[in-house]
Amino acid sequence: MTTLNFQSIYNQMEQQINKDDSIFVFDSNNQQHIRLIDPTRIYNRPLNPIEAKMIQNIANVDQYSWERDERGGLTTGFPLFDEALEGGAQPGLYLFASQANVGKSAWMLQAGQQIADLNENVHVAYHSLDDSLNELTPRYIACKQQITISQAKNPAKYREQPEIIAKRNEGVKHLYRSASKFSMWDANEGTSVEVVENRIKEMKMSFPEGTKLVIMIDSIYDLTVESKQLQDKALYEYVAKTVKGWTVAYDVIVMCTAHLRKLNGGRRPDTSDLKENNRLEYEANFIALLYNEVGLKEEGAEIYWLSEESESKMPVIEMKVGKNKFSSFKGTRFYEFLPDMSYLLESPIEDCRRYASLIHQS
Repeated sequence: MTTLNFQSIYNQMEQQINKDDSIFVFDSNNQQHIRLIDPTRIYNRPLNPIEAKMIQNIANVDQYSWERDERGGLTTGFPLFDEALEGGAQPGLYLFASQANVGKSAWMLQAGQQIADLNENVHVAYHSLDDSLNELTPRYIACKQQITISQAKNPAKYREQPEIIAKRNEGVKHLYRSASKFSMWDANEGTSVEVVENRIKEMKMSFPEGTKLVIMIDSIYDLTVESKQLQDKALYEYVAKTVKGWTVAYDVIVMCTAHLRKLNGGRRPDTSDLKENNRLEYEANFIALLYNEVGLKEEGAEIYWLSEESESKMPVIEMKVGKNKFSSFKGTRFYEFLPDMSYLLESPIEDCRRYASLIHQS
């Protein structure tokens, strides 16, 4: 009986394979990617509208999946962060949330700069809805050249320091050369979701086909809505759904900073601390909670690093991953921060373990 059952199963499998050969073919450009020859051959009859729609959806998603795997994620220039996303940033909604003056804007601006510098066929559009370009541009130059924000912002003050002026000039040159890959926008260009969406459409038309767009917004809570009269919770929910919709409709990466409710006792935040958190937490593909003990406790901080130039405690930005739909990673990454330069160094895995152990001891 066992032999007969096995033979019967084998015959059925062989019949199915032979049938599949008449229904499916391999892509001529990719011998591992199957394509459907003719949908009507599946059931040997015409498909009804529901079946036809499902067949088309399967084909679209399978094609998209193969293309995404081929191009991979975009490197952010932070290797351990890329690893947490299983190979770099992919289309979706990313939130970087913290209290004020922790360093979330600095992290995102540097990530945007590095994405533009290190990837081909990419354009990063950084929207600063709070600070003006007069504030943002010097931070970009300072980060790129590792000079102080003051040196980047007030060059006339440093006329007698030619090495500083030379570094700043190189940063300005880099900005000019990067116009095709990096742009900055402030509130003077508009703060509404309608303005930003029209800008995405314009970028889709202006750059070559296949250009990957990264939209950065600092912060998502500063976005407004022109087309509807909304306030408070309704406004935040509409903005969250709209911004997430861009990631699907235009196949873009959207990275946003976000605010937290006021935390008591200096505790580390979690996703429940997001301001108007329900809709944002639901829509986001990735949520990182940032914390900076030096910023809160100054010399009383236990998580810090020491630079060669200063004896004071320097801030370490803790990035706890609270939600991650790109991989199973839910740990913490650490970044040694130089606020005067708006520059961060990602800590290697050994230092991550050391910093993490200090958190558990505190």
